[in-house]
Amino acid sequence: MNSRAQRGLTLPEVLIALLVFSAIAATAVYALRLGVDSRDQLASVDDELKDFQIARSLIKEDLAQLSMREVRDEFGDGRPAPFMGNLTSFGSRREDDERVLASFVRAGWINPGAEEPRSALQYVEYVFRAGDLIRRSRAYLDEATDADISERVLFSELMDARAVFLLGEQRGELEWSDIWPVSGGGGPPRALSITLEREGRAPIEQLFWIGAMERLS
Repeated sequence: MNSRAQRGLTLPEVLIALLVFSAIAATAVYALRLGVDSRDQLASVDDELKDFQIARSLIKEDLAQLSMREVRDEFGDGRPAPFMGNLTSFGSRREDDERVLASFVRAGWINPGAEEPRSALQYVEYVFRAGDLIRRSRAYLDEATDADISERVLFSELMDARAVFLLGEQRGELEWSDIWPVSGGGGPPRALSITLEREGRAPIEQLFWIGAMERLS
């Protein structure tokens, strides 16, 4: 038998083959890792977008059904105005580090068959506390010490959340106020703008028109 036909692989050839295989395997693992990371990032962005859309729809619905019904605090005293924004609240359940960005009564709270002993109106507050933007509501309009409240976190891990209120338009410029109500005005603002600041990312600014008011031309 020909000795050349019985010849096997030499050590250098084996090492080169292993090197090529290792390079291919490493490339495949890296590509797989990139694919998994991309999938996770897309899932995270998709979840964040869904949460944002839900929160925006909820705020928009609340403000679209604004009711100018006045409410009372736990002592039976009436609040300064039906719609309040960025004003200090002295309720017993307020945390020291929270800011009430807006508080009002909304209509259209569904009560199928009138099974619950409540009206279709609901008191709502939007609160910034400990990096969270929270929607807080209670079953009954007037505040009571033992009243049940519900809180829902709309956005978390925020650096800040700010609200400003649209007064109107003058000389082609929009006029905004940092608080509401303002002197000489008893009604609600025309719109509410909320700015959310996040670390390392661009701020999110959203404008919400209030009630059935016509938009500015």
